Amino acid sequence: MSRIREFQGVHPDQIAVRRRRGGQGFTVLPGQGRWTAAVTTGSRRQFMHPSRHRLILLAASTAAAVVVGTVGTVVASAAAVGCRVDYQVTNQWQGGFGANVTVTNLGDPVNGWALTWSYTGGQQVAQAWNATVTQSGAQVTARNVDYNAAIATNGTAAFGFNASWNGSNPAPATFALNGVTCTGAPPTGEPTTPPPTTPPPTTPPPAGACTATYQITGQWSGGFQADVKVTAGGSPTRGWSVSWNYNNGQQVTSSWNATISTNGTQVTARNVSHNGTLAAGASTTFGFLGSWNGSNPVPLVSCTTTS
Repeated sequence: MSRIREFQGVHPDQIAVRRRRGGQGFTVLPGQGRWTAAVTTGSRRQFMHPSRHRLILLAASTAAAVVVGTVGTVVASAAAVGCRVDYQVTNQWQGGFGANVTVTNLGDPVNGWALTWSYTGGQQVAQAWNATVTQSGAQVTARNVDYNAAIATNGTAAFGFNASWNGSNPAPATFALNGVTCTGAPPTGEPTTPPPTTPPPTTPPPAGACTATYQITGQWSGGFQADVKVTAGGSPTRGWSVSWNYNNGQQVTSSWNATISTNGTQVTARNVSHNGTLAAGASTTFGFLGSWNGSNPVPLVSCTTTS
């Protein structure tokens, strides 16, 4: 900005304004009678009437005030985060284990999430599904994939992984969703409706039998992911087989923790070497990816034990 030099005995209305040579400001000089403002464009100097000059200055100052006011009213609001995490070791063998993680969003809807936790027993994640999992030392971060980025209030997102362990395999003590620790409670002042739960069966399965629960954990256009939980009855199992029928053209494309075969519409899943033996009442989980077209209802499943 230019410096305005005061002239003794000159009234403010008796000045002329001239652009400084080589600069971007203006120089105030004494004028004759009424004053004008000289604005130089290139090598030309134009004069304007005082009233017009005042109008331009007022418009410029008003515009500046509008901009400042607008900036002052823009407030970045953060979504209230509340969450619950169900971490379940679905099966374990010497030096390795499989786990499923279900995140329940108790706060505002999120679109894009990262779940973090730390291992204290030297566990190392080897492969994952339905999330991109990275590990640095003991710190593990699981990020959404494209089809499960959005979690509505009271909605869930589930993923699983296989990992290694040595010595002990304790569950993580805490989890954080998008940097906020999951306490299992909604944000303060945010009432929530508890997610629906499946009541336990009133009649225990007979000895030697097994039961299976089929759950679609993720679905997108043309594809889906499902988990099946196998629970032993009143006696230990040495092997199991789960079967169901797809009547709407669904197809299994890949699986983990089970060997899956199809024969027409019938699908059969059999245990793998490390999860066939179950103590009475114990359970294990396998999962798979599939394709669908039109509709994708949950089928009825049956479970039988094998020797």
